[in-house]
Amino acid sequence: METRVQTGLDLLRMHVSQGALYNSKERAHLPRRHPETRVKLIDDIKTWLDDVDDPHLILWLKGLDGIGKSVIAEAIASHCYEEGRLLGAFFVSDQIDETTIPATIAHQIEQNPRLRPSSSRIIGHAVESNPLLFGLDLAAQVQTLIVEPLACLSAEMRNGISPVLVILDGLDGLTDKYFQRQVIEAFSEAVMQAQHQIPIKLLLCSRPQYAIQSAIMAPRIAPLLRTISLETNYPADEDIRTFLTDEFREFRRTHPSPHIFPAIWPKESATDELVEQASGRFAHASTVLDCVRDENADPIRRLSTAIGPIVNVNYRGPGKASLFLSAQAPPFFLK
Repeated sequence: METRVQTGLDLLRMHVSQGALYNSKERAHLPRRHPETRVKLIDDIKTWLDDVDDPHLILWLKGLDGIGKSVIAEAIASHCYEEGRLLGAFFVSDQIDETTIPATIAHQIEQNPRLRPSSSRIIGHAVESNPLLFGLDLAAQVQTLIVEPLACLSAEMRNGISPVLVILDGLDGLTDKYFQRQVIEAFSEAVMQAQHQIPIKLLLCSRPQYAIQSAIMAPRIAPLLRTISLETNYPADEDIRTFLTDEFREFRRTHPSPHIFPAIWPKESATDELVEQASGRFAHASTVLDCVRDENADPIRRLSTAIGPIVNVNYRGPGKASLFLSAQAPPFFLK
């Protein structure tokens, strides 16, 4: 019997995308949340998660590229993981096989220390009983790998555990609109089926695409939905100012030639200009910082150039923002 369980778990792991985990080494180079930014937003999401009486079991965090959705999702994932309440998270990226979403979530359920060894036995048996399930459609995989095992685990999950969370980040990065809808419908259905047995909530993060909004506002899902627009509900200008101020202060403190800086650097007006340029996008501010802090460049001249009109940030997804400059830029800025 133990051999069958292990065989099922081995097969499951062959279909897991490790790079989609919130703490994978593939994500180690990506920006992290500055501890003094997005504090109210993070607290509000935690309050939503903790409230067992809140009928909104699904939270859609929407915002444009570069505004920090993935950073927020990662902060929440880390918080829930530390409390043993992260049921599973999947961070979509270009390098990840999106068809592995159910298996990757199921793997995290199987690994949850509060649910083992029962979770290992139940999920291992589920895979061993149907080794070809990874070729089935998404809804069937979610049902077999997540919904049915959770029903069997309901006793363990009711035992002193506050609501647990599933996070799906970067839905707009999925290949096509039909698959986006499949994912939203399958995981929303999983939450709805479990709500009378297990306190599960679902955090979805994406750009405000029409196809995603259309799927998420379906009559069966909409009553369970709460939406947070980062641009509208939680403007980021002051948080970006805090981020820039602290990062510039630390850069100046650790610079090998601190004598090159003026008495006041950067000036408040320069920070104001960078905040305005960012327009709520942390990715813009982070990219400018990286450019100014380039060890092969003159930081004072770089900052002076960055606050001019020639800077434009091209957003290509988490960790992929790049800085483009017009022909007016001096040569040192193009290194």
